[in-house]
Amino acid sequence: MCHRLRPGDRWLCTFAYRGDRLVGVLPLVWRSNGIFSQSLPVLETPFDQHTPSGDILLEPDIGAAALDTLLMDVDRCIPNHIGIDFKAIRRSSALWRAAGKNSSGYLVRTGLSTMYSYLDARGSFDGYMAELGSIRKNVRRYRRKLDQRGTASFEVRRGDIGNDGLLAEYMALEAAGWKGRSGSAMVHDQKTVEFYSELIGGLSRHNQWEWHTIRVDGRLVAAQMGVVCGRTLILPKYTFDEDFAECRLGSLLTEEVYRDAFSRPGIDEINHMSLSGPDQHWRMSQDEYADLHLVRREALPILIRTPGIVAKAVYQDVIRPRIPAALKELYRSFRRRGDRKPRRAAANLQGQS
Repeated sequence: MCHRLRPGDRWLCTFAYRGDRLVGVLPLVWRSNGIFSQSLPVLETPFDQHTPSGDILLEPDIGAAALDTLLMDVDRCIPNHIGIDFKAIRRSSALWRAAGKNSSGYLVRTGLSTMYSYLDARGSFDGYMAELGSIRKNVRRYRRKLDQRGTASFEVRRGDIGNDGLLAEYMALEAAGWKGRSGSAMVHDQKTVEFYSELIGGLSRHNQWEWHTIRVDGRLVAAQMGVVCGRTLILPKYTFDEDFAECRLGSLLTEEVYRDAFSRPGIDEINHMSLSGPDQHWRMSQDEYADLHLVRREALPILIRTPGIVAKAVYQDVIRPRIPAALKELYRSFRRRGDRKPRRAAANLQGQS
């Protein structure tokens, strides 16, 4: 967690046990910015653009009791805090049920929500692909294009692989593309590099980290990170070689990763914690993730925290639905202007002509 903190931020992590069994873990960040950050702090679970959900670990059967224990420990450590924010919590999470039953002196408020895609990986992969219509034909066409560039191979690395050098390859490939041009590649942030180095090492020791790669004549042209959490395969990041844009490496990698996941008895769901246009082509389902706010049941915390939460809800429920689609598209185009976007197939072919 230390690698993801901003200067001046502090953190703590509380644990709940039943006997010698761990039943709850609550990591929290105390941000240094804000008018009341020192005297009346609002705590939050850690999240970022790559890990947008700030959910916590709770034993589902005793989630409410575990959460109460965790909150009492937080109150003991930071008695002047006025609330806790949990970012993008899936509606099926045990945290929602536990928060609704909490007896630790907090009001429960719902904030902004978003939809993220997931795919049920139980069943037949061939049956799933049969429902995708033109996707199957397109993927075969992309594969033929890739084969014309050389000998292609797909690989999944999992188990106790540690940091086997693929992170360095991944970062070099990412930096060679649009993220490198825009300055948002991992190599431009040493804390991010350190974070993923430790993350990969730790998860690998528990057989929870995976690499999914495509190589052409031994050259890495596409790579994706994978994390196994329970019975879910989470796909947080991927990158590809823009020189192969006409091969649609994203689609080829998606097909191979999904094929592998469907074949594994221990995987029930694929989830990449995002919502994008291609998700519709791959017939992915969506689920709601909403911010959960715990506000101390005291006059001052309620007075300070409630207006902001209500204002965000009004924006989401009343204002945002009325923003014209053309204006939303203009904003998205502005955010991805210039070198802030990958080279697509058409641009790539034009450059080769």
